[in-house]
Amino acid sequence: MLRNLLVLAALGGAFASAAYAVGHDALVPSANAQPDAKDIGGKFRLIRLAVPAGDDVGEILRRDARLSGGFEVLDRKGMPAALIKEKGFNKDGWIQVGADAVIKNATVGGQIRFLLYDLGQGSRPVLSKGYPAGDPRKAAHKFMNDVIAHYTGVPGVFGSRIAFVRTRRNPTVTKNVYTAEMDGGNVASITNNRSLNILPSIGPGGEVLFTSYAKRNPDLWMAAGGAPRRISKYPGLNLGGVMSPNGGSIALTLSKDGNSEIYLIDRGGNIQRRLTKNPAIDGSPTWNPGGSRIAFVSNRAGTPQIYVMSSSGGGAKRLTRKGNYNQTPDWNPGNKKDRDLANWVAYAGRDNANRFDVFAVHVGTNKLVRLTQGGGRNEDPTYSPDGRLIAYSSSRGGIFVATKDGNNAIQVIRAGTTPDWGPRAY
Repeated sequence: MLRNLLVLAALGGAFASAAYAVGHDALVPSANAQPDAKDIGGKFRLIRLAVPAGDDVGEILRRDARLSGGFEVLDRKGMPAALIKEKGFNKDGWIQVGADAVIKNATVGGQIRFLLYDLGQGSRPVLSKGYPAGDPRKAAHKFMNDVIAHYTGVPGVFGSRIAFVRTRRNPTVTKNVYTAEMDGGNVASITNNRSLNILPSIGPGGEVLFTSYAKRNPDLWMAAGGAPRRISKYPGLNLGGVMSPNGGSIALTLSKDGNSEIYLIDRGGNIQRRLTKNPAIDGSPTWNPGGSRIAFVSNRAGTPQIYVMSSSGGGAKRLTRKGNYNQTPDWNPGNKKDRDLANWVAYAGRDNANRFDVFAVHVGTNKLVRLTQGGGRNEDPTYSPDGRLIAYSSSRGGIFVATKDGNNAIQVIRAGTTPDWGPRAY
């Protein structure tokens, strides 16, 4: 966001990548492991998953499985017709086609029934669930979340939404905010005007915050189930609002006093606290999952770098030490099985070739990991609500979802920028 902030300031004063363990609990291999590796450390590889259904539900399940980064999805065209149409379950037949696990679905009455078979555990289903048939997409997402929970102990995040911006240039340049499910489906419009609506973020209750020039000033707006309403309209910038984990505060950049500083406001736009007071430009705040710390971008050292401070505004310390242009941080929310994930902050950094890529830095150790390389310009990272996946925008076209280590990158949204990943849907 600092890139946007610098421009605006000038104008008017920016699953674990690991394979799931076949027949065992999942373990996390090296961050360098590639998603097509079939054997990691001699013990673990991607689960070869067969989904024989040829309907929309089957296609959603296969898409979800690929996006999770934990499965090698078998091509349905290579499955014998006898297996696809079978009434019971032919374990030996599925072993012969190379499957480790099989998901079956069928509509029974008003429900879609799902069965997961793990061939390493016998011929009986290890998971059986039913969901209302009125929303097949939701049913498929819910079951895949259950499947991931079966293998990892933490449910998947399918059904969660990503906010993003689409730009149109005919006849004039407009930017509007949308959301979509994390697989790219069910796109919904948040704004639909001829103005510039930028930098969306999704709050813990699904609220969408964004900055808009609809009233000529860059004001902060919120959409929470109805028409968007303007909540912060101080003179100058009201930029890049992000809601605290408990939903009670919004961190954003204001320039009402002449310089760009980070403030906390409540949901009504009332200022709660000023967090930074520095001659430099400060912006792009992101909360840690506990709400006690905020990472942000500042050029107080001469170039844009990532800093961390208390959410009350004290003790700012520089986090990034490599690269001369680092921006758009996002703090990993972590999950109950891997709490150390919550110590990682992803950001976009410019390398020696003058190209932006996505990196992640550990807040405690300063360990640095490069997540993208050699695939165009990659920016604006945002973690999934379980911390195991990451989305980012790319010059390759739109928004991609990858594992938290940058592997298994798959395009999910075309022509989208500045994504922000919201909370679990269910």
